[in-house]
Amino acid sequence: MLVFYQIIVGLLFWISFPFLLLFVLITGKHRSGLGERLGLYKPPPPVSGKTHRIWLHAASIGEVRAAGILIDHLRQHRESWDYLVTTMTVHGRDFARQHLASDITCYLAPLDVPFVAGRVVNSIDPDLYVCLETELWPILISRLERRRVPALLLNARLSEKSISSYLRFKCFFGRVLWKFDVIGTITDADRQRFIGVGAEPERVTVTGNIKHDFTLPDNRSEVIRAWTEMLAVGPETDVIVCGSTHEPEEALLLPVYREMTKRYNQLWLIAPRHLDRLASITAMLNEGEVDHVLLSDIKQGKPRTSTLVVVDTFGDLTELFSVASFVFIGGTLSSNGGHNLMEAAMWEKIVFFGPHISDFKDAAAILETCGGGYCLDTVEEMKTRMESFLEDRTHFEEMQRRAGEAAAAQQGAGLKQAGLIVETIDNQVIS
Repeated sequence: MLVFYQIIVGLLFWISFPFLLLFVLITGKHRSGLGERLGLYKPPPPVSGKTHRIWLHAASIGEVRAAGILIDHLRQHRESWDYLVTTMTVHGRDFARQHLASDITCYLAPLDVPFVAGRVVNSIDPDLYVCLETELWPILISRLERRRVPALLLNARLSEKSISSYLRFKCFFGRVLWKFDVIGTITDADRQRFIGVGAEPERVTVTGNIKHDFTLPDNRSEVIRAWTEMLAVGPETDVIVCGSTHEPEEALLLPVYREMTKRYNQLWLIAPRHLDRLASITAMLNEGEVDHVLLSDIKQGKPRTSTLVVVDTFGDLTELFSVASFVFIGGTLSSNGGHNLMEAAMWEKIVFFGPHISDFKDAAAILETCGGGYCLDTVEEMKTRMESFLEDRTHFEEMQRRAGEAAAAQQGAGLKQAGLIVETIDNQVIS
């Protein structure tokens, strides 16, 4: 099955490659990083004193943060290891280069096609490969297996929404999962789903969600002060951050913004999950005659002249949570499965989210239990909840504290996952 897949993918890609290349050259789309996609990057040079090279693959910014947590844990135990990180998106790669340690090489992930995948494995020459979350690249994994490079799938999850597709092609995905030496899942439900698809039970263990291992920066007071000054947040102003929003959530939130800013001293920030939607969002705001300002303009020195800020920059959302009074996490009213709730809760923020939270059900349940998170069927419920809290500040502050405590209690996944990596390398050395 895998051999047949590789032949078909290879033929389709390389036959169409001249036309794809021409399209890229004419339109300019996907031109950035094309060489890296084709595996045409120089391998990182050998570093004196480094004994093992660990290749971590992260999809985008969220997974890059997770990779950073994992590397920090590993460096406490294995100082002589070298690290390389690949990402699926250009923004993820640029974020990695900016936020990870300067000695960590960061590239775009290669295309999962014959010749490219093999060339990259030979070029990087890793001692171990770690894929964060569930990105299965059959050809790359096969090339790693051929070179006897252990492969780990960590922070793995299979949602209720996606499991049916995996089961439909169980004979294919099962063979891919068998090639992983270790699979570390977020929950036991994820573990059972992976086993159901075909993973070997003895290789699948529950580690928790490393994205819950987010820790506040040591200079948190400086972070809060910097954003408070930049956004001109007054002492009586409540900040509402709507993070990782999807269509049509901005349109749904707009009436609540209008009503709440008429009655209360509030500043709203809307951060779309995908910045390629900025044009449509600003067009919607302009059509509705909604005054707004872009965060990028504020960062360049333009004064904030509106109570609505559209976040059009990468990598700032986590720190923006620091100045929030309330947080809405997107992808939950739009059937996208949601996004990380704990990043906001760690800052002791009350978190609102819609009913479509299948990808973060465990986090949602934890926050709802402690009173730091609230599931909303409609945006009207968000308005009602905020009004209730604003009338009882004592209760509001107590729920904020509980949200922070609940988030802090979820840490530990990074240490478990780092332990799996160390154990795999140690076993490899012994054998």
